[in-house]
Amino acid sequence: MKKRVLSMLLAAVMLLPTIAGCSENKAEEAETDAGLFPTPTAEEVTVEPEETELSDHLPESDFEGYGFHVGAQEGVYYGCAMIEQVLVEELNGDVVNDAVYNANRTVESRFNVQLESILFPDDSGASVKASIQAGDDVYDILTMHDITVANLSLTGLFRDVNEIPHLDYTRPWWPSYSVDSLTVNGSMYLISNYISYMNLAMTRAVFINKAIADQFNYTIPYEKVKNGEWYLDDFIEMMKDVYIDVNGNGRRDNDDIYGFAASSALYAIQESFGVEPVKEDENGRLYLNINNETTVTLIEKFYHMMVETEGGYLNNNESVYTFADGNALFGMFDLGRVLSNLRDTEITYGILPIPKLNELQADYISGSTDRPFAIPTTAQNDERLGILIEAMSAEGYKQVRPAFFEIALKSKYAYDAESAEMLEIIGNTIVLDFSYIYSNFGGFAWTLMNMMSVNNPTKDFASYYAKNEKVQKKTLEKLQKSFDNLKNP
Repeated sequence: MKKRVLSMLLAAVMLLPTIAGCSENKAEEAETDAGLFPTPTAEEVTVEPEETELSDHLPESDFEGYGFHVGAQEGVYYGCAMIEQVLVEELNGDVVNDAVYNANRTVESRFNVQLESILFPDDSGASVKASIQAGDDVYDILTMHDITVANLSLTGLFRDVNEIPHLDYTRPWWPSYSVDSLTVNGSMYLISNYISYMNLAMTRAVFINKAIADQFNYTIPYEKVKNGEWYLDDFIEMMKDVYIDVNGNGRRDNDDIYGFAASSALYAIQESFGVEPVKEDENGRLYLNINNETTVTLIEKFYHMMVETEGGYLNNNESVYTFADGNALFGMFDLGRVLSNLRDTEITYGILPIPKLNELQADYISGSTDRPFAIPTTAQNDERLGILIEAMSAEGYKQVRPAFFEIALKSKYAYDAESAEMLEIIGNTIVLDFSYIYSNFGGFAWTLMNMMSVNNPTKDFASYYAKNEKVQKKTLEKLQKSFDNLKNP
């Protein structure tokens, strides 16, 4: 569960296809220039030419029309059913939808399979559990709410993903941070990658209102980001003095303009600053890792900016709503909000990764609350499972990912080339944090949100830790026992 350092800043902005998404709006068609790359001379041709298209290197196989069943919890996220973020049955003119459709058809045609969905109604996973325990081979893979599927993974219902062939974690459709985070003692029971675009939709980022930035003569810190020098102190410096009493009533309320407004927007943010409440040692043993200087520094900085500066505003309104109303310089929320909240506004905004905590943090980290996939123990044919999971993940990365990016960049008012580069950085540093997904909705994974509560914000981390340490140590012991039992049933 170690975190590998990523330093993947792209030198050029990728050429993105047209998109629309899950709403009825359609983006303009993207134009591409011909002749960007001149024909090389004989002297310039290498013996082994570079790969011009990302290949998954999978063996060609014919699965004779097999119905590959993808289970998904019923539910709607950002205007789309959960299943529609991995499988759709028809083109409808929305470009993200159509990208998913084309990715599906690519896999089906290549391997002679039928990708089929099976929905289950409950968010507890009870029907899935009953089916697997009964030995029914209903699902090849399945997805549901992140913490729910994590809890189920501890009961022995799912396969160790590392036992499945053809899954190549070195490929870009497997975010390295997430693979490392979800691996415990050499085993991984959940898949968080580009098999659906949920991992992107649920990834946190910073949004900046360009009009407010101009009003306060701020330069959007794209260059700082690209130089690896975008820190939380820079964020605080920009937001701390931004306050306008718009309605003139002398009270700080939802009608005013702030540097940064937040409440539950702080949900799943702390991992982006390198706070890992639970880690794994060299022997595969889990231990608490939150009572340290990194956590104290983060809490103190957030308390200062949210409570002690004029530009900070803790309220009961999620950050995205304040930002979408044009009342905040900064928003800090997940990218999927572009589809549901920002797309039809007239806000001109840029996109940035969550800043680093300080100079000691090596890389930007983009926390996600992905709805991961699992492989039931009843699933048959490892060769077929591995090939199709890898192929679906690769096509999601190659076809759906750029379509989703284009929504974020061209949803009426957002596009700039720098934000495209920022999205590349965000997309390459996604993590589904182990501490969060195995938290069962509580514990130290929720520290930042709990301590920055609207009604009683505090920076006294020592007292908070002392109050919760005993219970969390017992919880971690149970979690360790569960993983031990999975390894040696």
